[in-house]
Amino acid sequence: MYFGWYTVLAGAIISCWGYGSWYYGMSALFMPLISEYGWTRAQLSAAFSMRSIEGGLEGPFGGILIDKYGPRIVTVVSTIISSVGLILTLFVRDIWQFVFVWGFVVSLGYNLGLYDTVNAAVAKWFIRKRSFALSLVTVGGGLGGPVIVPIMTWIIVDYGWRVALIFVALSSLIICLPLAWFFIKPHPPEYYGLRPDGGTVIPKLDGDVKHDSGHEEYDFTARQALKTSSFWMMLTALTLNGGTLAMVTMHQMPYLEDIGVDVMAAAGILGLMATMSLPGRPIFAWIADRWGEKKTLVLAFAMKALGLLVLISARSLAQITLFVIFFGLGYGGTMPVSSSIRASYFGRKSYATITGYTTLFTAITNIAYPIFAGWSYDISGSYTTAFAFVAGLQALAIIFMLLAKKPKPPA
Repeated sequence: MYFGWYTVLAGAIISCWGYGSWYYGMSALFMPLISEYGWTRAQLSAAFSMRSIEGGLEGPFGGILIDKYGPRIVTVVSTIISSVGLILTLFVRDIWQFVFVWGFVVSLGYNLGLYDTVNAAVAKWFIRKRSFALSLVTVGGGLGGPVIVPIMTWIIVDYGWRVALIFVALSSLIICLPLAWFFIKPHPPEYYGLRPDGGTVIPKLDGDVKHDSGHEEYDFTARQALKTSSFWMMLTALTLNGGTLAMVTMHQMPYLEDIGVDVMAAAGILGLMATMSLPGRPIFAWIADRWGEKKTLVLAFAMKALGLLVLISARSLAQITLFVIFFGLGYGGTMPVSSSIRASYFGRKSYATITGYTTLFTAITNIAYPIFAGWSYDISGSYTTAFAFVAGLQALAIIFMLLAKKPKPPA
């Protein structure tokens, strides 16, 4: 089997464990931390959102490190950092301590080891099958919701949130380190005498790696990409879109509990939303291969906006189910296609660096949306205003994405 598919499998498992515990798992930790420490929802939302500040600050530098040293070593180091940070979280007492440990130490490890490195590794091994390969990686990330969150919630309910974090830290080291070391290569396939997407072996190259002419695409440098209007239109669209999922995953369980849903049922609904995103990832990747990434992202953004509007008025199982379907499919489709469009527009060579710049700007809404939702609840006792406003911004993202045309290579 073509080695790139082993990289896809390893990336999917690493994403499952990481996103399930760090990203989706935040919602399971939300109420236990408030109950123990008495922090407000806005305070804890701000603390959790520090992950995006760290991700934004680290993004460009992390991307440069990945392009220079390869995704393997960065994944190994970041997994160790995140596990150490989870153990340090057990000893926090004040909100500022939690902000520092979770927002900067834990998030440094997960931001580097999940999104940037895994996607960069896979994107370098595929061109024609890139959207599909990235969709399989994001399927792994989506499985973190239905697989890891119920496990974490069960451990939290029976043994406490500290035991849950110990479980996550140890299991991450045992599972992710071997996968990263053996199945994530530091170089693109041409370096090993292989073609992107598989196929006939080509002579191994020494020195600078040249792309196989049968799969040619122009590689922009990061500086060239930043000079195109396409980059900034796409960046604005992805920024407006980015924080929507962060807000929903952070506040969905508290919101459902507020309207009378049992805590375990709320965890199940969060897992179901993540499960619904799973078919959305390969389906939207398939659509992107036929419609193009830009039109596919417009469709995904529209479904997310519609899902938010349904959630605002959801008071019955049928309404909650509609939210799960629309939002789950929409955000599931967004993930692989937004990763693929960067490589399709700007090539593979500086993919991680360009992704790092994108992370820097999308951090704005990843920070702002969850804090705004928590603040809105604290002053009004309702999430309605925040959810409706973000749905409007999601619609605005559609306009900017339509303006993001594929750039022409510089003369």
